[in-house]
Amino acid sequence: VKESVYKELHDFELQDATRVLEWTGDKRVCVAGFEPTKTNEILQLLLPAKLHTRENQCLERDLKVEHGGFSEHPVYSLKHVPHSSLLVTSGPAASPVQVWEIGNDEKDVIKPLRAIPSRTGKETYTKIATTSMPSPRVAHGSKADSVNITEIESDKVLYSLDVTRSDPVGNLYFVDCNTFFVCCTSGLLYVADVRQPHPALEGKKDATPAIASLSSEGHIVITDTRKLGSPLKSARSRASTPASSELFMCVSWAPVLDDTIAISGLDSTVQIYNTSSWDATMRERDPLFTHKGHSVVADGEDESVPMVTVHSWHPWNERTLLSAATDGSLHAWDWSDKLIERDS
Repeated sequence: VKESVYKELHDFELQDATRVLEWTGDKRVCVAGFEPTKTNEILQLLLPAKLHTRENQCLERDLKVEHGGFSEHPVYSLKHVPHSSLLVTSGPAASPVQVWEIGNDEKDVIKPLRAIPSRTGKETYTKIATTSMPSPRVAHGSKADSVNITEIESDKVLYSLDVTRSDPVGNLYFVDCNTFFVCCTSGLLYVADVRQPHPALEGKKDATPAIASLSSEGHIVITDTRKLGSPLKSARSRASTPASSELFMCVSWAPVLDDTIAISGLDSTVQIYNTSSWDATMRERDPLFTHKGHSVVADGEDESVPMVTVHSWHPWNERTLLSAATDGSLHAWDWSDKLIERDS
């Protein structure tokens, strides 16, 4: 059997589990706790030099806390405003959309700046996406009919998604400063342009070419935004069991590798797939690589396997990812595109 192998694998332990991994540079990432019964830390971590250099010398191998702050609410989502020191967070229904500022080198505090009003629903928490152009702004909403774009500095609502359906929002994403998409947990997709009064259900010619969606059953669907009504490609993943909830489900395109996605939140693994040969048939596909590191069970009576809470691709290292799990483990790993022979 031919299998891919690791180039690098680093295992770190956080004090509290995180469900956010947000890059604030090519060497820095933010994490945050999501415990409902305690004050949660928000931390900006500097990754060890071993992860972003190939020099053969003794290099720092530990994570370093550069900045930190405290949130009175669990942090379910955290987004960095590009080209700025601003962070935006959201959490359960009772918590606001919160804007934070990362301190400079002399001030290591991540401090709260303001709260942005956002209508919340019981079915899902408020999803967020950020852009810095033409001014720092955040898209936010828990249901399709409550999605707004707010200018962060003025708290002014710049755009509201003009729809009547109240499907819970699964994800928000800015394609560019004018175009964004809304993916609902029901499978409904909206592509909207802030310069236009109405959302386009059938897609736009200048929108992102494809959207990847992941279901709790482990089904992956690739949709062309120019034809949202039918899938472009489909597949069943190698998930062991259906996801117990949508809280940790995560699917993402590789920023450098063409046609490559990663999925997690279904079990204790992160799976990587190449979609280039897929068609619209919903059949099981083999992953290019499966990260199983979080599934290692500790010694003792407790044999529960941790669930992967989130993963994230490195912005420019094409095969480097970070992943975190419910046991507080944080892994940084780099998988090889070369295959080796193993006994079956």
